[in-house]
Amino acid sequence: MRRLSNIKYSEIFKRHVRDHQKYFNRVSLQLGDSQKVNLPTDIRLKNLATGKEDLGLVADLFQFGRYLLISSSRPGTNPANLQGLWNEHIAAPWNADYHLNVNLQMNYWPAEVTNLTELHMPLFDFTDKLIERGRITAREQYGIKRGAVAHQATDLWAPAFMRAEQPYWGSWIHGGGWLAQHYWEHYNFTKDKTFLRERAFPAIKSFAEFYLDWLVWDEKTQKWVSFPETSPENSYLNKEGKRAAVSYGSAMGHQIIAEVFDNILSAAEVLEIEDDFVKEVKEKRKNLFPGIVVGPDERLLEWNEPYEEPEKGHRHLSHLYGLHPGNDIIQSTPGAFEAAKNSIDYRLQHGGAGTGWSRAWMINFNARLLDGRSAKENIDKFMQISLAKNLFDLHPPFQIDGNFGFTAGVAEMLLQSHEDFIRILPALPESWENGEIAGLKARGDIEVDIRWEKGLLKELVLRAKEGKKQKIHYAGTEVVINLLSGKEVILSADLKTL
Repeated sequence: MRRLSNIKYSEIFKRHVRDHQKYFNRVSLQLGDSQKVNLPTDIRLKNLATGKEDLGLVADLFQFGRYLLISSSRPGTNPANLQGLWNEHIAAPWNADYHLNVNLQMNYWPAEVTNLTELHMPLFDFTDKLIERGRITAREQYGIKRGAVAHQATDLWAPAFMRAEQPYWGSWIHGGGWLAQHYWEHYNFTKDKTFLRERAFPAIKSFAEFYLDWLVWDEKTQKWVSFPETSPENSYLNKEGKRAAVSYGSAMGHQIIAEVFDNILSAAEVLEIEDDFVKEVKEKRKNLFPGIVVGPDERLLEWNEPYEEPEKGHRHLSHLYGLHPGNDIIQSTPGAFEAAKNSIDYRLQHGGAGTGWSRAWMINFNARLLDGRSAKENIDKFMQISLAKNLFDLHPPFQIDGNFGFTAGVAEMLLQSHEDFIRILPALPESWENGEIAGLKARGDIEVDIRWEKGLLKELVLRAKEGKKQKIHYAGTEVVINLLSGKEVILSADLKTL
């Protein structure tokens, strides 16, 4: 404050703007007519509720999510909590803490793809603390001497223990396993091998070690199974028709364990690590109980059996983790791909996606299913029923993850790189006829600009820090292009180099 006392407000404000824009200006999005609508936001939202189109507001809401992350997650600070850093209450909803069964992770879905990679760092700083405490919880609560565990809820002091009277949400053990994905994704997007060696590998290893000792051998299936298990905040009807939450080998748990094992093996390959730990992971991964099983009704199983659900439109779609944010359910796995669609349709038919964050997750699911029409429908519903007048997401009450999930979903509709190629305009809605986006990031540390007209690609620009061969998919066409270090590569509508 003493340093600022002799500086004019106008100069402080200029510094603030420069600081903000060094992040914000990395990405631009234009949908349709660039002319600004000269109406207050609340009127525009009312117009949306009557079915009117407002592509400018879609673009603004995409950028608003980036603004919120820039504001609430700077390097050296705490990660954005359930309210980001905005809370009007003396006693905040859910104590303004961190929920690890989708909410905290959703806050950081836009970080890499919308070119805000540095803003991911507070999440890693926090998770490193969570791992320290999670080692104590693993040892004292479960008698597991290796590795760390984190449950569904934590707070600023990073406790990892079970904090609930009810197992249907409190006894879930995969909060840490899900956070481990973020370390691997940060490496995937940045290709920062120092980060991988010094931070990502040790963090992912800590959760992998816990899983190695947690799994039990099932003589019937001859598989390693996670037990006891739950599926976040959901329940099923047992054979006596009573509501139950604890099961044997739930889908999400096994999808996360498989992902942790796969990522540790991929990291070990990059870092050229081959030791007893890596061998043990390989062995248990080979015989792990499957997390993606198609049930008799052609939906994905959420538990180990096709139980009836008391809440058929439940807000969580945890068993679709492998579709998003995971990458195991893709177009080239048609059985699971179609079953994921059926699972979504079933939930929506029974009133699902009622909360803002759930609707935002639905946008990301639709994008991964290459379904621009459904993604647009869920964007419209999100904007019609889940926004306050200042564009904050309403759970209700205000909960910021929906804003971040929306931004990530729009990016996912325009660019995907979770397979072994970059997919261009994978879920473009018909009404987004003309537009352009610049500055999105693809895995492999590649910056991408896309321009389209009349629903078709017009121009594609890629910039990579390192030279490499890269596969590009667009509208059924695949090409392999040479990216040169620090050079811009421009492709035409038919993916020919200009």
